[in-house]
Amino acid sequence: MNDLTPTDRSAFRLLSMNSVVAVWSCLSPLAAMAQITPAHVPASEIVRMESAGASQVVEKVRAGAPGVMVEIGVKVGDLVKKDQILGHIDCDAVKLQLDLARHIMESKSNLESARSQAEAWTVTREETAVAVRRHKAERSRLEWALDMEKMYRSQYEGQEEAEQAQVIQYEYCKDQYDKRFFRAPVDGVVTAVLAEIGKPVAFATHVFTISNENTYAVPVAVPAALAAAAATQSTLPVRAADGKSSGHALVDSVSNDPRTVGGKIIKLLVNAADFPKITPGDLLGMKFEVLLPPVAGSPRK
Repeated sequence: MNDLTPTDRSAFRLLSMNSVVAVWSCLSPLAAMAQITPAHVPASEIVRMESAGASQVVEKVRAGAPGVMVEIGVKVGDLVKKDQILGHIDCDAVKLQLDLARHIMESKSNLESARSQAEAWTVTREETAVAVRRHKAERSRLEWALDMEKMYRSQYEGQEEAEQAQVIQYEYCKDQYDKRFFRAPVDGVVTAVLAEIGKPVAFATHVFTISNENTYAVPVAVPAALAAAAATQSTLPVRAADGKSSGHALVDSVSNDPRTVGGKIIKLLVNAADFPKITPGDLLGMKFEVLLPPVAGSPRK
């Protein structure tokens, strides 16, 4: 060490400090949590919330509309992906309404015609005003052009409102059409098929069950402002209650909290494979510390 130059000594000290930091990062749960914290957010600004106990994912797929079951595309034991179609009830009449609403919405001829006429009368009114100032036309002609412009402008605005109503009608028909299809809410295995082809299905009837023994649902109650920071399909850093395991959880959904006015519940999905130090049995009922990006006025824990 005595034979080293001042430059060599500085480099040696820096290397030693980096080695200590690397060892501490491998051993400390807090360091592991820091590694999964978003780099652009200071650690002091992170909001920490505790979840409720984790539960194994078992999702009941219910009918969004009444109808007759016409197709079942899966059976018990089949592997399915999230949003995969499991089956559907009769939808021909609703599909016809949807197609008609789409055709009306996409037809722009009436709106374009009303716009062209309104713009043409605006030009006519401006030209007539110039002619009146030059004493080449009577003022009554200007008043007539102004009235025509107002009439066609009003027709154009009315057509715009009608087009907005057509968009609303299309979105309603599309929603009604989509409700006639059953989709897997999560990745998993079909563990129950409770409907039969040709049989009526009432609204909200339990039709399919999808289970996933490797995925756990973790609900977190948060203020609405914090929920806005957890966009659906993003991931959030989480740490298990034992303080030894950290990872990321998928944000599956954000819904209203029935127990709190203005509160939200973020439903997280935790995969057992991401927490190899914890046996799946121990994950059941386990609580997690969830890290959320801060928002103005949000509580910090």
